[in-house]
Amino acid sequence: MDRRQFLCGALAGGAAPLLFGGCAGKFLANRKINVAVIGYGRIAHTMDVPGVQQFTDRCVVTAVCDYDATRAEYGKKVIEERYAKKGIVQEVKTYGDYREMLADKSIDAVLLCIPDHQHAIVATDCLLAGKHIYLQKPFAQTIQEGRVVANVAKKKGLVVQVGAWQRSRPQFRKVVQLVRNGRLGRIARVEVGIGCDKSGGNRTPEPVPATFNYDAWLGPTDPTVPYNWTRCHNRDLKHIGDRPGWIQLAPYGWGMITNWGAHHLDITAWGLNCDPSSVRGTCEWMDLSGNKLWNVHTTYDLHYDCGGADVHVNNKFQMGVKFIGENGDWLWCTRGAVKVTPSDPEPKVAPGQLGPIAASKPELLDDLLPCEIEDNALAHGGEKFLRTDDHFLNFLEAVAREDPQYTVCDAEGAHKSTAFCSLGRMCMELSRGKKDGATLAWDAKKEVSGNAEADKMLVPFSRGRFDLALSLKAAGLDYAKYIKPM
Repeated sequence: MDRRQFLCGALAGGAAPLLFGGCAGKFLANRKINVAVIGYGRIAHTMDVPGVQQFTDRCVVTAVCDYDATRAEYGKKVIEERYAKKGIVQEVKTYGDYREMLADKSIDAVLLCIPDHQHAIVATDCLLAGKHIYLQKPFAQTIQEGRVVANVAKKKGLVVQVGAWQRSRPQFRKVVQLVRNGRLGRIARVEVGIGCDKSGGNRTPEPVPATFNYDAWLGPTDPTVPYNWTRCHNRDLKHIGDRPGWIQLAPYGWGMITNWGAHHLDITAWGLNCDPSSVRGTCEWMDLSGNKLWNVHTTYDLHYDCGGADVHVNNKFQMGVKFIGENGDWLWCTRGAVKVTPSDPEPKVAPGQLGPIAASKPELLDDLLPCEIEDNALAHGGEKFLRTDDHFLNFLEAVAREDPQYTVCDAEGAHKSTAFCSLGRMCMELSRGKKDGATLAWDAKKEVSGNAEADKMLVPFSRGRFDLALSLKAAGLDYAKYIKPM
């Protein structure tokens, strides 16, 4: 009897399964979950709000907050109209200050659809107010910010789902399960493609719109930078689904390494179940000639060491993740014909490119038996491979159960994946002006690099009242403790 047969026999004989998490015994009161939204832009309008609003039997969207009052009012109008089409009369409150909204004790959960530089402070304030959160990716803008959010989520015992929704797509889950089950043997290399950004934006100062709280939008970043709509977002509501400028503008976003990296490097980290110990590489930066504003990286070439596996991240690779085993066999996954928002590129597969899931040999894609998945969970610390085909439903179910372990992309997992991305960004910064690039070591247990210049990039952004330390202090928590692994 081989190992595979033995495991299957043991399961058939009554071994208790660990598949997909099982059921939690604790449930929210038997009522619909009240959901609020912070930030009503592209992702909220086209993905996150419709994503939860479709489940009218499970939740109700009751409030929307945005620093741009025009967008808040538009969100209210759209949400109420969507309900009306289903015969539901629902009033949606609007707010310009999310802290005022969080004071509403009737709100159970919050969707955070805000720029990356605001993630940590707003997420922390929501958790400290006792709200479950759905936080858009990337998890945070610096590694210590992410650590604070993960630690507070654990302390409060609240549900966190992060918008790394590829974990809820079957091709990604299957490839990760196959890799984690040893289908390829030892992983020697992973090839990751995440695309490129293009130069643009405009540095010409413009008057700040009367309905836009620009200072609050800047939050913990430099308050002296002049307003131009390409720094923030297009205020023409006809273009609310367009890609906003801040995505390719530091310090509000770091570019593709954290934007798409938060998807594909998340799958990489999930599959390898290993933190990087170093990263080396280089990149090119955007053209800032004339009045061009956007300033993040363009092309890039990075190599991470993950337990001896070389994770190679390069813009020349097809968008997706390829796990390559020690014998040269490989498994591949990408989105395929999935378009998330109207501003996404058309999901076409060019000649010679791979579809959503592929392998070097057809048999490598044979389904795992339940007993193999059971063994996989046992072999990796009991981690659950939750089977969910809808990221938002998974979030709502976790909230209903009041079970933080039920989400397929929880706070700790998302922090680890985003740290993977952030290390790449830190290496890029260190490589400026260096022909051969830079190398950065990483101690994942202590979450430090030992490089003084790099470790400065771990520190949370802060300015005046926009300060994580103040939020933690108000809650009686030690900031120095919460920026470190516990």
